[in-house]
Amino acid sequence: MKLASGLFFKSLMLVGMRVLASGCALILTWLIARNSVQELGIFRTLFVYFIICEWLPLLGMQAFLVREISVHPQETKKYGFHALVFSLGVAVIGALALCGLASFGGYSTEVKDGMYVVAAGLPAMSANLVAVSILIGVGQATKYGMIQGCETIVRTAAGIACLSVGWGVISVITAMIVARWLVVLGYWRVIQPILSKEPRKFDVAFFRDFLRNVPTFAGITIMAAVARFAPQTMLPWILSDTAAGQFAAAYIFIDVVMMGPTALMTNLGPVFARKAKESATGLLDSCRQGIKTITLIVAPMVAIGSALSRPMFETIFPLSQAYAVSARVLELIIWSCWLQVIDMVLAITIVARGEQHIDLQSLSVGAVTLVVLLGLLLPEFGVMGAAYAMLGGILAQVGVRLILVSRRLIGLRPLELVWRAVIAAGAATVATAYASHVHWLMGIVAGGVSYLLVLSLVGGLVRDERAAIGRFLQTGKA
Repeated sequence: MKLASGLFFKSLMLVGMRVLASGCALILTWLIARNSVQELGIFRTLFVYFIICEWLPLLGMQAFLVREISVHPQETKKYGFHALVFSLGVAVIGALALCGLASFGGYSTEVKDGMYVVAAGLPAMSANLVAVSILIGVGQATKYGMIQGCETIVRTAAGIACLSVGWGVISVITAMIVARWLVVLGYWRVIQPILSKEPRKFDVAFFRDFLRNVPTFAGITIMAAVARFAPQTMLPWILSDTAAGQFAAAYIFIDVVMMGPTALMTNLGPVFARKAKESATGLLDSCRQGIKTITLIVAPMVAIGSALSRPMFETIFPLSQAYAVSARVLELIIWSCWLQVIDMVLAITIVARGEQHIDLQSLSVGAVTLVVLLGLLLPEFGVMGAAYAMLGGILAQVGVRLILVSRRLIGLRPLELVWRAVIAAGAATVATAYASHVHWLMGIVAGGVSYLLVLSLVGGLVRDERAAIGRFLQTGKA
């Protein structure tokens, strides 16, 4: 199989687009942070609602669409049309709900006005989400990445222009929504050749079967949104927009660390769905190799990032005193990335088996734990309380998921998959901390070298391991 058709190339393309998106987001964040912590808090809170609305219209059924289209490509148009009807209805209801939350949610005037703007973009997000699900389902995720990259460039340039003339945060959010409407035509033009020539026809029985899957996937989507975004949305309520900005400054680094693993997980969905159809053993092997591979990638980033959080903040962010607490938050929450990527592999594995109720149960535990901890810790510990709550929530979520998935996939043995990376990451943390006394860039070099050296010493880079990782990244074969 040519590399261009492999999982590695598709993931590399998506990573490139996500690097671009994260770089653009970092530029906007830095420009806004230069003005004030409060403005950063307003922007990040609105950006979180923007991201939630990106995935809201299908209520999680995008995972169902990707899975079904990947194994039934001849029915792509049928699934896409009924999904669009459903998502447009949800978008209208969601827009009304978001306007209600803006009016009565207790947010500041700036956040409230921005939420109205985000609500206006929900129908466009609905159409785009269906198109993206189709592209991923038929194995053309790279086209999605390219379109997303173009949109990111346009909206970032528009946002920077708005800031340069002093229009403020709301104008940046407005530019993002306008760009989202414009990109609708791009997505739908790309998917037209994929769809069959049969006329669109609403099938009541088919739509009813589609709706039967909604409750579980909707629950997964809601719980996942809570688990990921509760700190950013609750901080303005309980504390202030300034506190939200301090937390947001740390979380932007989490986005950077997660962009590569998220791109890989996007491509793994269809691969794992086909594996599940072939054999339980094949799916187990792919899950194990997925955990091992993603751990080896993320471990050094987490270790080095935690050790260098304070010097990085002093270099990158202005108003360093205002963001002093942000560096302490990052030292802690960056370790959640390791848990998140393991959780993502387990999630797509269990959904590929058609047992998405397990995903819902795990997410529910994590989300409830997070919200309870936020309510208890924010008043007592302020912004650091959000960091403690975030780590506690993901620990609970991954712990429950490991127990539930291990009962279905006998032989998973997760500790066997990660112990080498744990030891190497510990060595990288120590080396980075010592070398950073010279310069934080020196810390990155020392941490990376020590990680690879220790990983090699404990057998993590032997020929068989490298070959298995290479096969997994190129073709999805564990």
